[in-house]
Amino acid sequence: MTGPAGATMAAAVFHGGTDIRITRVPVPVLADDEVLVEVAAAGICGSDLLAYRGLGPWQHDPASPDGDGHELSGRIAALGEGVTGFAVGDRVAVEPIHLLSCGRCALCRAGRGYLCAERGMRNRVHVHSRGFAEYDKAPASQLHPLPDHVGLAEAALLDCYACGVHALHLVTLRPGAPVAVLGSGAIGQTLGQVAGAAGHPVSLLGHRAATLDVALRAGAASTTWDTSTAAGRHARDEAVGTFPVVFDAAGSGDSLAESLRLVAPGGDVVVLGVYPTAPSFDPHLAYQREAAVRWSNSYGACVDGVPDFRRARDLLVAGAVDAAALITHRLPLARLPDGFRALADRDAGAVKVMVTSGGEET
Repeated sequence: MTGPAGATMAAAVFHGGTDIRITRVPVPVLADDEVLVEVAAAGICGSDLLAYRGLGPWQHDPASPDGDGHELSGRIAALGEGVTGFAVGDRVAVEPIHLLSCGRCALCRAGRGYLCAERGMRNRVHVHSRGFAEYDKAPASQLHPLPDHVGLAEAALLDCYACGVHALHLVTLRPGAPVAVLGSGAIGQTLGQVAGAAGHPVSLLGHRAATLDVALRAGAASTTWDTSTAAGRHARDEAVGTFPVVFDAAGSGDSLAESLRLVAPGGDVVVLGVYPTAPSFDPHLAYQREAAVRWSNSYGACVDGVPDFRRARDLLVAGAVDAAALITHRLPLARLPDGFRALADRDAGAVKVMVTSGGEET
């Protein structure tokens, strides 16, 4: 047991769609290899927003309300009996537990556990993080220590950065080659920062002026094109067929078609965005260009056996990416529903909405 019998904590419980309730639930009980983390910060992911809107594959079942929140960081509050290498009070980022894999299959042995048939299974039960709470638990293997100079709110963005690291490693780019990124949300902007840190000029396309302004200030783009304006559309049209790699982080109905228009002959389109419905595109254009479409569903350990999450952490620790600039909204746990409303409001200028709990300085 991690605390007194009957101990409870504040947590968000998702009843489906926009029905989010902050209530009291039991503090998690630890297995021997698990750690209890006092959550300092938890980010609202684009996949969370899809569920909030009643879209996508990860919707909550009103018949089985549950917690959520997989972008999180905090301080260790308690250790399972078998945990070594960590101490109470350590500052950590938590790699989401829905990415746990078996570690035994051919894909896992090849460093591609994100494709494991047992991904997200623990003791034959599907598991997921519940970071929208005062406390969450995770196997010690999912914890990444943080130095004191890295803010805990910034560290909660590491899941997003790891997605960008993984996507960039799926393709081969010559040094200094330009890339295009569709989508000015958190995934598009963290990817833009990762690509920029690797020396690639980034053209970022979107249709919200406020988030495109954030991208320029945050170093997520060398240039931005606001496709809601005539000037932005003209700049986009002038660049048709010129990018060796285009990243679709928008996941909208026409973003795949737009990506295929922008990619150079023989180039690559990498899809990170989640399409709530089947996208439309011109297959003849893809055929003419011989464009390869790659799909990037999360991250793992693709390069030299080094986990993408660890590479993302190293970028943050080194100051090569600016996570703080992407956090446009910070709210306490009690205002989580307001955070979802801000992210859903295209006029609010939200890139990353970060929820804080447990009284932790972020």
